[in-house]
Amino acid sequence: MRTERGLSLTRLAEQVRYSKGYLSKIENGQVRPTAKMARVFEDVLRADGRLMALADAPARPIQSDDTVLMTFDVMFGNFRMLGHRSAPSAVLPSLRPQVDTLSTMARSADDPVLSQGLWLLAARYAEYAGWMEQENGDEAAAAEFTRRAVQYAAKGGDRELEAFAQVRSAEFALYRGDARATVERARKAGRSRSPSVQAAAALREAQGYALAGAGKLCEEALERALLLQQRAGDVRYGSTSLDDQVAITTAWSFHDLGRHAEAAAILDLQLPLIAPAALRARTRFGLRRALAHAAAGDLEHACELVAGLLDDVRQVQSATVHIDLTAFSNLLTRSRPAVGRELAGEISEILFAG
Repeated sequence: MRTERGLSLTRLAEQVRYSKGYLSKIENGQVRPTAKMARVFEDVLRADGRLMALADAPARPIQSDDTVLMTFDVMFGNFRMLGHRSAPSAVLPSLRPQVDTLSTMARSADDPVLSQGLWLLAARYAEYAGWMEQENGDEAAAAEFTRRAVQYAAKGGDRELEAFAQVRSAEFALYRGDARATVERARKAGRSRSPSVQAAAALREAQGYALAGAGKLCEEALERALLLQQRAGDVRYGSTSLDDQVAITTAWSFHDLGRHAEAAAILDLQLPLIAPAALRARTRFGLRRALAHAAAGDLEHACELVAGLLDDVRQVQSATVHIDLTAFSNLLTRSRPAVGRELAGEISEILFAG
C-alpha cells in the first residue's frame, strides 16, 4: 500500500513519526502495530478502513515472532521445566534477575508492541518467581513477586494474568492455614471474566472451605470449578502437570474434610497420570495420598508410599511439601508403628537438614 501511494519508507517515517527501522519491521511482519498506530497509517495512506480492520484482528498475548520475546519465552519454558524437578534454590538465583531485566527493558522500549510483550513476559516470570519463593519458604518474597506480577500484567494489558496472580495469593494463604484469607482472595480472583481464572479461583475457594470444615460450600465450589474448567478448555496459567485439577483438588479437600478413604481412592487414580518428570507435583500429591491412606487406617501402606517419595522430597526441597511431611511425621509420633521407626528418622533428617 505504501508503494501504491508512491511513498518511500523514509518519507512515510517522516509523516507518521516512527523510525524507518520500526516501519520495516511492521511491513515484514516482525511486529504488530497497535490500533492507535493503525489510525495514523490510515490517515497518511488513505486506506479506507482496511488497516483498522487488520489492527482489530485478535492478537497473540505475546508477539512470538519477535526474536527478543521468543528468546525470553523459550527461557521461561526452561525455567518451568527446571522448577518441576529441582530445588527452588537452584532456580531462583537465575530467575530473579530475569524479572528485573524484562521490566527494565519494557520501560525503555521505544516500540510499543515490544514493550507490551516484555511487560507480559515480566508478569509471567514474576508470577512464577513468586511461586518458587513460596516453595523456598520465603512468603514475603513470594508476596512481593506476586504484587509485581499483577502490576506488570496490568501494564501489558493482560487482565487474565493479573487476576491469576490473585489465585497465587490465595494459595499462599492456604499453605499458611488461613481459611478465611484463602476464600477471600479466591473470590476476588473469581471476579475475572476469564473462565480459566474463574476455575482456578473456584478450586482455591473450595480448599479454603475444606480447611474450615465447610463441606457443603466446598462441594458447591468444586462443582462450579468443574463447569468452569469445561468452558475454559486449555489452561494458560498455573500447574501444567496435572491431568485433572478438579479431581486432585477434590481429593485434597476431602482429606481436609475428614473423608480420607474417598481422598485416597481419588489420588490412587490420579497420581499415575502425573508426568514422571513433574517431581514437585508427584511429591506434593503423593504425600497427600499417603496422609489420606494413613488417616483412613492403612498406616503400613502409607509408610510404604512415603518411603518411595523421600528421594524426590530431598531433590525438590519444597517448603509446601514439608508441611505435609511434617504432618506425617507427627502422625508417626502419635501412632508409633513398628514399620515406621526407621522412616521417622529419615523424615527428621530431611526436615532438619542444614
